[in-house]
Amino acid sequence: MPKKLTRRLPSTSRRVRILSLLSLAAVAWSAHAADDTKSACPGAAAWKAAHPDSSEAAMNMRDAGRTLSRPDILEELRRRVGADQAARRVMLAHPGDDGAIRAVAQVDDDDVAWLTRLLKKDGFPRINQIGEVGLHLMWVLVQHADRDPPLQQLVLKAFERLHAANEVSGDDLARLTDRVLVNQNQPQRYGTQFDWASGRFDPKDIADAAEVDRRRRELELMPLADYACVMNRALASGLQ
Repeated sequence: MPKKLTRRLPSTSRRVRILSLLSLAAVAWSAHAADDTKSACPGAAAWKAAHPDSSEAAMNMRDAGRTLSRPDILEELRRRVGADQAARRVMLAHPGDDGAIRAVAQVDDDDVAWLTRLLKKDGFPRINQIGEVGLHLMWVLVQHADRDPPLQQLVLKAFERLHAANEVSGDDLARLTDRVLVNQNQPQRYGTQFDWASGRFDPKDIADAAEVDRRRRELELMPLADYACVMNRALASGLQ
C-alpha cells in the first residue's frame, strides 16, 4: 500500500518528487481538458462550463483591464514558474534520476530565497500590483516551498485575507491550505493533495468525503470525485 503523504517518507528526495507533481497535473488538465476529458470526466467538464469565470482565459481577460503597478514582479514570477515547471518535467521524464531531483531542489531553494527577499522588502503583492495571474504564479512557487514551512504558513495567512477580498482564487487557497496541513501531519480540509506513488491520484486522510465536499462548495470548487477524475486523466494523458 502506498505510504500516506502525512507520514514521513523514507527520503527527502522522494518526498520532493511526490509532492512536486500536483501543479504539473493542473497544467496538464488546463492543456488537455478541451476534448478527451469531456467524455472521461463529464462532471468536471460540466462544472467548468458552469463556472467560466474560473478559467485561465477569464483570469487573463480581467488582468488585461488592470493597470499593474509592479509588472517587474509579474515578469519575474513568470520566469521562475517557467523554470520550476521545466525542472519538474525533466524529473518526470527521468524518474529516479538524482541529478534531476537535485535540479528541482535547487530551483525550489532559489525561489524560496527570492520570495523571502521580496516579502521582506516589498511586503505581499496585491492584485493591483501583479494581477490574478501573478498571485496564481506566486501560489505555484509557495506550493513548492516545502523546505520553508514558516514561509508557506505566512503566505497562507495572506492568501486567506486576499481570498476574502476576492483577489486569490478558492482553488489556490484550498491547495495551499491542504499543503500546509499535510506538511504538519494534519488531515486535509479540501482533498487537494494526492499520493502519486501509487500511479493514481488517491486523496489521503479523507475521513469524511461529504464534509470535504461541503468545504469545497464553500470555496466554489468542483466536487472531490470530479477533481480526482481530472487529476487521473491528466496523469494518464500527459504525465507518464
